[in-house]
Amino acid sequence: MGLEDLDGATSAHVWSVGHDMARALRRSGMRFHFHLHVIPRYAGDGWTIIPESAEREKSLLDGDAQTIKDAIAERTDW
Repeated sequence: MGLEDLDGATSAHVWSVGHDMARALRRSGMRFHFHLHVIPRYAGDGWTIIPESAEREKSLLDGDAQTIKDAIAERTDW
């Protein structure tokens, strides 16, 4: 299954969420690069993602998440 196999409503929703996240990150002041991967998964496919970076402390992740949530809540012209 590829992106072209998604129905129009699902495809539009995926890209809309990605667009909102990119704008929220920009407005949050966080210095993150944002891009979107759509990777279809199937039970038992054996595929995994192994991150190359060290895991951040939960308190730092929670702070980042709140910063992004605040930026989403402040959206006025999207």
